[in-house]
Amino acid sequence: MRALMNLAIEPALRLFEVSTLVVINPSHQAVKRVLKVMADTPMGAIQIVRDRYPRSRSHQVLSCGPLAMAAY
Repeated sequence: MRALMNLAIEPALRLFEVSTLVVINPSHQAVKRVLKVMADTPMGAIQIVRDRYPRSRSHQVLSCGPLAMAAY
């Protein structure tokens, strides 16, 4: 499993699934992605997605679970 993480923004204590629209070209075509993000709060998870995909829009946290759940 690969998950986004940025310890400079927040410690990785929970696993979030964040849905976002990522603009892929200058004509504003976008694709919907569901990303796994390790962070402490929902806003921290969204900030990590924005940091990784600066052209992303419409962020929504779909689920949250303890980090130990990621091993299963």
